[in-house]
Amino acid sequence: MASREALYPEGRRRWKPQPKASKQRSKVSETSNASTANMKTSPRRHEANTEEGPTGDVAKELARLSALILEKAESQDKKLEEIRVSTTATESKLADIANRIGEVESRLCFLEDAHRVQESNPSASKAEVETLRQKMDDFENRERRNNLRFMGFHEGCEEDNAVKFLEEIIPKIFNINFPKGLEIERAHRLGSRPGRGEGSQAPRPRPIIAKFLRFQDRDHIAEAARKMGSITWEQRRVMVFADYSKLLSDRRMRFRECKKLLHEKNIRFSLNYPAVLMVKAPQGSRRFEDHKEALAFITSLD
Repeated sequence: MASREALYPEGRRRWKPQPKASKQRSKVSETSNASTANMKTSPRRHEANTEEGPTGDVAKELARLSALILEKAESQDKKLEEIRVSTTATESKLADIANRIGEVESRLCFLEDAHRVQESNPSASKAEVETLRQKMDDFENRERRNNLRFMGFHEGCEEDNAVKFLEEIIPKIFNINFPKGLEIERAHRLGSRPGRGEGSQAPRPRPIIAKFLRFQDRDHIAEAARKMGSITWEQRRVMVFADYSKLLSDRRMRFRECKKLLHEKNIRFSLNYPAVLMVKAPQGSRRFEDHKEALAFITSLD
């Protein structure tokens, strides 16, 4: 009978104790199960390892883009601030313009009201004002027609009574007989009392203006003064002038150059009231109211 080992050549291994092999298989099974369990229980760690893939260049590019966006945002903020400041200034200017427009409107309303009032009650025109001025000047000169101005009487000679002084001295120096007597309404010095002159020179005496009661007396004195030419009293030269208004005096003063030339050329003339120059030229008498025309004519005379 064949032995057991001959019939089963591998029976020797088969009959060996199995505990170790079982243990190895159990370890392999445990290892496989543990690996499977780890993969099931830690999927996030696997994904995290997968997500760690982007390189450093991508991260730098993202950082650069982020900084550029921040820079652009800051620039836009500055521009918006500038726009806000400019808008505020524009609003202030517009408010100021609105206030000025309001003031202009109020002034226009005032001018319109004044214009309506002026239309309802018009003022005098320029021509009317000039006419009134001439009339007033003529009225003033008519009030002065009895007046005469005396130049050359030294200060204090009248002893505070100019009327008495003139009534006594005029008939003597002008050699005039007044049948009814010389009567003067009033007389006085013109202007304030002068101060001392330069050095030892005496101050220039102020003129004496006198208003005569009768125009005939005044006219006789003026005519006598013209005929005498040079009048002397106490070694002083005395001159007599008519009394005119400022406006008329200025008009007559414009003929001063004409009178000077006429004296040099020995041509007779007279300056009549109000301001008319009569020239007795060889060609005949000429009458001038404009001093420029008179000067041109006198210059042309030989």
